[in-house]
Amino acid sequence: MSTNLNSTTSVTQKVSWKSRILHFLKGLLAPVEKTGDLLIAQVTDMHIGITDAPYRNIPVRQQFLDVLQVLAQRPIDLLVISGDLAAVAGEPEAYAWLKQSLATFPHPYVVMAGNHDHLGRLTQTFELPVEDVKDGMLYFSRTLKGRHLFFLDSSSYRLPLAQMDWLQAQLARVTEEVLLFIHHPPLLCECRFMDERYALQNIGEVWPILVQLPQVKHIFCGHYHTEKTVSKEGKTVYLTPSTIFQIDTQSPYFVMASTQPGWRIIEWKGTQVHTYVEYL
Repeated sequence: MSTNLNSTTSVTQKVSWKSRILHFLKGLLAPVEKTGDLLIAQVTDMHIGITDAPYRNIPVRQQFLDVLQVLAQRPIDLLVISGDLAAVAGEPEAYAWLKQSLATFPHPYVVMAGNHDHLGRLTQTFELPVEDVKDGMLYFSRTLKGRHLFFLDSSSYRLPLAQMDWLQAQLARVTEEVLLFIHHPPLLCECRFMDERYALQNIGEVWPILVQLPQVKHIFCGHYHTEKTVSKEGKTVYLTPSTIFQIDTQSPYFVMASTQPGWRIIEWKGTQVHTYVEYL
């Protein structure tokens, strides 16, 4: 018996085209994720030690717990913990205590790496998604209620160009505004002690790239242990205070301005981003 290959091919082609058309129509009719309002809290620079011993008479762990208790009562969509979770160099005891303290927190959270963190121990303790760690760096994105959030890793005191390339590639597929979180501010902020001693080391490479990204208008940072807003070239950089202590912005030396713990609230409603800092 002979087989009519041409006839079989013709039927297969008809089915294939019909399947493609149905797939296309399903795509058109599929529900589009609606863009909703977001309420985000940012805490940063907790510098949790290996024990609950105070630092310069500051009850470091208790201050963080007090902040967490306040935020647990808010209807936040996400808590961003933006680096320097540990006191010195990513102590495992600090991470274990933080993970346990967050176990009963009623809202989702993400952790970022700061210069006092250790990526390996951070990844292991918090069981971070494998895809969020690339080439020994923790940078990733999240989409909540149709809105895009991006998180970069400046724990080396630099923002490697591999991360900037990744960010540009991601934003090539996004037309709407996004929020960007970085531990170090990507520009100098007129905070003498931190600008002169602990600023991001490759601002000259990073800032010109950020300026060319129209989707990025709001950049949220920590590291400087102070509350400040800096606007430049169409971007606004927000410095968020620490939960342990704040640093005087005028002195060229290390001077504590306050031991009052603070955090930031970010309200993203419609096309408007409104943000403010609160203290205990």
